Amino acid sequence: MKIILSTDFSDENKVLLPYAIDFLKDAGGEIIVFHAYMDNIFVGSNSYPGSMDTDNYFTTEILVELEKNSQQAMREKTKFLVDLIKEEGVDNIVVRPILVSGDPEDELIELSKKENPDLILMGTRGKGGKRFLEGSLVKNVMTKCDVPMLFIPEGYNWRESKEVVYATDFSEDDIITIERIFNILRPYKPHIHVIHFTEELENQEEAIKMEELEKAFLDKDYDGDIHFQLVHTTNAPQALKIFCDRNDISLSSFIAYRKGFFDFIFRNKINKDDFLNLNIPMLTFKGIDN
Repeated sequence: MKIILSTDFSDENKVLLPYAIDFLKDAGGEIIVFHAYMDNIFVGSNSYPGSMDTDNYFTTEILVELEKNSQQAMREKTKFLVDLIKEEGVDNIVVRPILVSGDPEDELIELSKKENPDLILMGTRGKGGKRFLEGSLVKNVMTKCDVPMLFIPEGYNWRESKEVVYATDFSEDDIITIERIFNILRPYKPHIHVIHFTEELENQEEAIKMEELEKAFLDKDYDGDIHFQLVHTTNAPQALKIFCDRNDISLSSFIAYRKGFFDFIFRNKINKDDFLNLNIPMLTFKGIDN
């Protein structure tokens, strides 16, 4: 198994490390520690006459210092991860650092195409005024990467991802996506709650679709359990929050589609912000419409 661990070098990103190790410690594999070091500055050209030499020198000086600091931070982050792996008594995980200059979103997408990892792991907030992969950046990258992405919110206290909610709108990719969730979360033997929000108390069409989805898993054998449920509500975001609280959900999951300006996932019921606002880890899969 290969994981890309995308980091901004902040202390908050340390919560990512237990997940990366857990996913690999049984079967072994590789963790690619990735960072794009131009994410917090803007370097532009100056067209004013007589000032080019000074500006070019200043720009070069900034870039050299930034690269130097990023290289040092990468060495420290890599060593910290390697030492943590040794403390866990694991000897089948390889750590490989990749440091690049460029936009973090673009560089991450390109790296995922080149490396073809099994999972991309990252935090949903970084240090500084610009929050790396927060809000719109998170929503952009999850709809552009073909690789499953696991987002861990800043300040989250690590715990095993045993109770998982998978929100479905009856996509043709539901079966393969749920299978991928079981495979990714195998170390935790998860209990997956497959839920669908409906405003009608008795919607025969949706009930049949949920029943068909449940039947598809009757003869499948996974390390974990699965449960299917229609949730009747006129306020899907609120119902999602209540469901997660009542069932002690430790991870949410869904297929991320691009729905234009409004960015809706479930036909005007829930959007990506509703999942971000749960403040729990979020496992996403790129939709076929992207």
